[in-house]
Amino acid sequence: MSDVGVDELFKDVEGELIKAKYSRLFCDVERFRDDAREPMARYGEGVIYTKTYDGIEFHRHDEQYRKRVMAYYDEYHNGLDRAAKRILDESGELLILDCHSFSDKMASHFYKPPFPDVCIGVEKNYCDNELIEKIIAHIREKGYTCMVNYPYSGSMVPNSVLSGSIKGKVTSIMIEVNKRIYL
Repeated sequence: MSDVGVDELFKDVEGELIKAKYSRLFCDVERFRDDAREPMARYGEGVIYTKTYDGIEFHRHDEQYRKRVMAYYDEYHNGLDRAAKRILDESGELLILDCHSFSDKMASHFYKPPFPDVCIGVEKNYCDNELIEKIIAHIREKGYTCMVNYPYSGSMVPNSVLSGSIKGKVTSIMIEVNKRIYL
């Protein structure tokens, strides 16, 4: 359930790295803070995971634990917001590559196989179709299969951008690499 080896896959990509300092099993910074807004929370996979992908109870927590996890969540998102603001102030545009991995086994609990080698996730209002087509073409030139928004969809957009408190041209693309092609 973790993004094993993803750092190594994307080590040559230029840009500013913003990375959670902990496993998503402790605090999933990719989720909405409010479980009511987070679709995966109904499966026990909100900011705090309470179940594994196959429905087995993973963790029980009390309010003190929740506050500790949410402090980490807020620290990550505050840093992401500061970086987004700084980059947008400097250049007027921001490209986010939201890099992850997935397994066929995990995906098959929620979606129907077959699954691609690479999943590209996009957000409707933060998408650059020309860039996405270039990424897809590059992936296919390397001999890999690729799908957009399947099995996973969407991409990380800083809270400050979503709320409208900072503005500029923001493109966010999630790249999920299937573990079967590199592990």
